[in-house]
Amino acid sequence: MNNTNSISSTGINQNQQVSRLYSIQPIGCGLPNVESLISYISRLSEAHCVPTGLLVMREIAPLVKPEYSSLGESRAGGLDKIFANQTRAVNGFGDWASGMVNAVEELTCRTDLSQLTLLSWQKAIPLKNLLKQQRAWCSICFEELLDNSSVLYEPLNWSLDVLKLCSKHKIPLSNVCPHCQKTNRPLSWHSRPGFCSKCREWLGASAYISTSLELRPKAVESEEQLHCIKCVNDLFCIPPDQFTDKIRFFIANHLCHFVEGVSSGKFSYLAQVLGTSITQVERWRKGHSTPTLGSMINICYKLKIDFPTLFETVDTEAIEKNYRVVETQKHANKKSTIHVSSRRVTQKQKLATSVLKMALLENPPPSVNDIAARLKYRTSSILYHYDSETCKEIAKKHKEFLNEKQSEHIREILERALNEYPPKPLEDVASESGIDSHTLKSYEKKLCRQVSNNYFQFRTQKKDKRVEKLFEEMKQIAQSLHSKGVRPTPSRIAPYLNTPRAILQVEPREKLEQFLQDNEWV
Repeated sequence: MNNTNSISSTGINQNQQVSRLYSIQPIGCGLPNVESLISYISRLSEAHCVPTGLLVMREIAPLVKPEYSSLGESRAGGLDKIFANQTRAVNGFGDWASGMVNAVEELTCRTDLSQLTLLSWQKAIPLKNLLKQQRAWCSICFEELLDNSSVLYEPLNWSLDVLKLCSKHKIPLSNVCPHCQKTNRPLSWHSRPGFCSKCREWLGASAYISTSLELRPKAVESEEQLHCIKCVNDLFCIPPDQFTDKIRFFIANHLCHFVEGVSSGKFSYLAQVLGTSITQVERWRKGHSTPTLGSMINICYKLKIDFPTLFETVDTEAIEKNYRVVETQKHANKKSTIHVSSRRVTQKQKLATSVLKMALLENPPPSVNDIAARLKYRTSSILYHYDSETCKEIAKKHKEFLNEKQSEHIREILERALNEYPPKPLEDVASESGIDSHTLKSYEKKLCRQVSNNYFQFRTQKKDKRVEKLFEEMKQIAQSLHSKGVRPTPSRIAPYLNTPRAILQVEPREKLEQFLQDNEWV
């Protein structure tokens, strides 16, 4: 296998003489399959023969925030204390990504590690739904790297939430270990490319041969997913200087041109094409918000636009050509554009607004979705479009009503639990009620504490009785042995107990030894 510690002068800070950590070269810089920063840190820790978590805690985290230096001595919960279960942020473009890049560059004397994150996307693409919650991988990629004696690493694009298939093998990315059937966090204490961070077993294709069929990846020929792969590859090839905050206006231009060329200015048709609400389309059209990466890819797929085109000003000729393609699809679709006169729209809006105002007086308060169903609307989006302030007020009242109703229900459950005998632990009460214990505590913290205290007292009393009963049994045996002229000792008493191993229990034994001392039988 290639040496994971290989050093390259490319990307090295020549002004810094000696690096604290090995300056190993990142893989695939400038390519769609560029290595992720988490993968690089994992390889770096492997090169130094230490767990990834230890390297992060002792070397990297203190450079990001000095107050983390005290956590480096303890493994337990260390990464959680730092990242709060959001280790995926290391591959993103927030404060954690920039802080980790700066820290690792300082430790390795490199200057090219920002390419291993999404930092260049910060101005152009929203963080919402951008990164996967769990680690994902392609087992065939791992197996091929091993067979070719290449360095094991994990591409940055595997961490994107929109990418469900491997861009090379067109199989679904795995996220469950074939050995322990557990998922992995993006960054864990034992993170290592190609291996499970829980059981530390191999994740290559050979590991899936003997597993259940549902875990074995199979090639997928989905046109939409293949288009997604192409868009992601194009995205990684876009120069960093093209990622500007103006992209939302470029997208707005594309949407406006589409509407003008295809649906005579009706954005309701565009919302149908994209499968989203007209309210959301309006926000994109006005440049008030930037679509998520998944929405951008969907726009390109439905409007037949190449992904890099979104990052450019509108090319009228290309747009018109694309519109003609969509126009033919439009006529082939039985559900063509909805022609509604402006007068009818106004009447519907007045009716909806009136119904919304009346709903504010109802008791119990309905939800906005309930009102939409009364008016025979598919979703509540159009109501927010008509009168967003009233809808927000209705939603707030309905939420308060549900919270109060939930609070009463939880109070009844906990009060009933307090009157039960034998008392149950809070976890059992939560399980039987179907409500999470954290939810119970958030509504009725005091009652939850009483339930827990009741159970604790019950367990304590039960334990005391058990200890006293066992001590009485030991005492009787000791007296019997003494009456026979045998010196009673714990080892001589144990065989006569109903459960001989009970002599090892601390509290009964301490009481026995005190009893023997008081009677001078020791």
